[in-house]
This record gives sequence, C-alpha cells and structure tokens, in this order.
Amino acid sequence: MARDGQGLEVSNADAGAIAALDFVREEWLAFGNRLPEFADAADREEKCLLLPLIAANLVLSMNSAEGFEAAGRYAARAKAMASGANARELAWLAATEAWIAGEIPAAQKIFEDIVAQWPRDLLAAKIGQLHAFGQGDAEGILRIGERIVPANADNHYVWAMHAFGLEECNRLDEAEAAARKAIAMDRRDPWAHHAVAHCLEARGRMQEGVAFLSEMSDTWESCNSFMYTHLWWHLALFLIDLDRTDEALALYDKRVWGVWKEFSEDQINAISLLARLELRGVDVGERWADVAIYLKPRLHEHFSPFLDLQYLYGLARAGEQSAVTEMLASLEDRAERARPFEREAWADCAVPAAHGLAAHAKGDFAEAARLLGQAMPHLQPIGGSIAQRALFGAIHLDALMRADWNDAAMAILQADERERPTVAATKRALAGLYRKVGRSEQALAAEYQAEQLARQYRAAKERAA
Repeated sequence: MARDGQGLEVSNADAGAIAALDFVREEWLAFGNRLPEFADAADREEKCLLLPLIAANLVLSMNSAEGFEAAGRYAARAKAMASGANARELAWLAATEAWIAGEIPAAQKIFEDIVAQWPRDLLAAKIGQLHAFGQGDAEGILRIGERIVPANADNHYVWAMHAFGLEECNRLDEAEAAARKAIAMDRRDPWAHHAVAHCLEARGRMQEGVAFLSEMSDTWESCNSFMYTHLWWHLALFLIDLDRTDEALALYDKRVWGVWKEFSEDQINAISLLARLELRGVDVGERWADVAIYLKPRLHEHFSPFLDLQYLYGLARAGEQSAVTEMLASLEDRAERARPFEREAWADCAVPAAHGLAAHAKGDFAEAARLLGQAMPHLQPIGGSIAQRALFGAIHLDALMRADWNDAAMAILQADERERPTVAATKRALAGLYRKVGRSEQALAAEYQAEQLARQYRAAKERAA
C-alpha cells in the first residue's frame, strides 16, 4: 500500500494522488493561496477517497451555502470509492459526514480519535482543532496539539498548532516559547506569527507586537486571504492600542478589506476592525456600506453564532435596518431549533447578544448594556479566539459607559487595566469614570499615567522612524 509524506498508509493511491495529498497538507498548514490547485486534483480523482474527503472539509471550512453543497457532492464521491479503504480513511469519511450533518462535537471527537491513533495525520489534527475553535473549546485545541507534538517534534507547523492551544488556555509563556520555536525552525510559518501576536496582545506588549509583525510581514504574500488579512488585522489592533488609529485605518484600506470580499473570514476581520476603530472615536466614513453589500446574502446561513453576530453588527452599523430585523427573526428561529449541545451558544448567547448589538448600533445604550450583559457569561461557546471575542466585550463596555452604568463599567475597566496596564486608552476611560463619580484624585492619577504612556508611544514611534 502506498504511503504519503508523513508515512501514513493511503489506499487506492497512485503517485499523483500521493503528490496531491502531500501538497494539500503543506498548503493547508501554511495557509497558502494555492489550495484551488488541490480542488482540481480532487475533482479528477477516481480511486483514492481521501482526495474528495479532504476537498469536502476544505469547502466546508469556507462557511458558505455553496461550500456545504459542494461538500455533499465530494462526500458522495468519496463514499463510492470506499471499497478497500483503511480504518483511518473510513474515520475521515465518518467525520466528514458528521460535519455535513451539523454534528460538530461528533466530528471533532472522530478527528481526535484519528490523531490519537495516527498522530502523524496533521490534517486530521488541523481540522479537529478547527472544530474545537468553532465551539470555543480551548482545552480541545490544546489536547490535539499535545497529542501531535511527540510524533512530529521536527515539524514547525506542529509547534505552531500546539502554541495556539496553549495561548487559548492562557498558558502564555509556554505558548510564546512554542511559537518562537516554530519560527526558529521556519521563519515563514504564519500560524506561529499568529500565536506570538496573540501572546503579545494578551500582555499589552503593543510596541513589541508592531515590531514583530512588521518584521514578519514580508512572508505573508503567499498566504490565503484569511491569513493575510488576519495577520494585518492583528497589527492594526496593536496600532489602535498605541493611539495610532490613523495607521490602523490605513491598514484596513490597504491590507484588511478587499482581498476576497465574499469570504466570511475576510468579512469578520473587516467588521471587527471597523468596530474597534469606532469605539476609539474614529470616523470610518462610508466603509460600512461596502461591507454590508457582502453581508446581505448571509442573513439565514447560521453556520456559526460567532460569525452571525459580526454579520449582524456590520449590517446594523451600515443602517440596513430591514436586513437586521430579518436576521434577528431568523436567528431566533435558529436558536429554537438548536440541538442540546449548541443551545447555550445560540439561545443563551447569540439571541440576546444580537439584539444587544442591534441596540448599540442605533444608540440605545441602556438596552444594549442589558442584553449584552445577559449574553456575556455564555460567550465562549460561540467560538472564535479570546482576542476575537473581545470585540463583544468592548461593545458591552461602551454601552455600559454610555448608559452611565458606572459601577459595572468601572469593574471591567479595572480588570482590563490589571491585565494590560500599558494601554493608555483604558486609563483615559477610567479617568473619565472616576470624574463622573467624584473620585478626582484617582482621575488625576489615571490621566497622568495615560499621558506618560502616550509619551512613551510617541517616543518609540520616533525612534523606529
């Protein structure tokens, strides 16, 4: 029986099929922009079921109706090729069918079982982590990373995958060390760059983040649109926290929005960045309107509550009220149909959060604060990373402050300051709250600290120039 480049047995595979499997593994793990070439190979394949199965998972990851339709066709073709398939390949088939059926925990478990038995199957690990990520299962991401490291210690992609699980479990020192180990093995690894960015952002090491990502950015041109735009998005977040919002807005125009406007991941990068800029007082002009054009077809998709909430906020900020009303009703219907494993994400979080985001977008801040407050304890199961979900917390905080819910806002800001004491904007917000409640000495101290940080930012920028 033939074996792929990882030494895994592949049934009914000729040299062309093996080459295609090795290509897709490398390209997927590298977040490369040549994956359509694999789809062509999968479309031509007539014997080796792994090619159409991997193609099915690839199009499922696109979060689109067209992707799910194509996945069904790929899975049917794979099933017709299943004669003589080995146990690993049959498990791939079962996991893919579970994903198509919306049984995400089942799909994740099968991929975890594959990795437990065949830890050299790095695509199974990658997709298993993707399922864990989509459910906010940080421990699941980490479990998979821990399983593959011993069998692949010489592979930089594996160290980057492990690093992301460590970061999402708040094991930041270990995460950064693993990611930097990956970069030492191959400077071009974008997922390792991504993990380092998360670690630096979590600690408020913004100047270091700008320097690091700027240094690595020459390697991103071969990345697919998601990874390319997302890494620039991370750089923009550092710039926002360094009071360099004009540069962040320029990155939005040049690097974040416009690569593949139809892709869900590019859309949420754009939505999140515009929202964060507005929360810092930036006028983003007519940019919401362009994003909304690509969101209107998504009102009834509901592949992920994490995606849906951002789509809805983008539509609301663009003033697309009829679309917002329609999507809210559709979200409520989706929540009513939720299966037991997904009820918290849809019913307890997505529905109140969606209404809260719509209220915030139209300036009803007390209602936004109330509804988002209901959703916040249930936020993690909607999926996304800690850094991405922070958008909803930031909008909730803004609503609290604008509604004069001062005690709740102050508690959040004080916690933010403890975690990331280097962000001047947090200290400015605290100063404003202290003044509101008559704590003038604390206000003066916070204002002074904010100005000291701002001076440090400006000095560092001048030195870098």
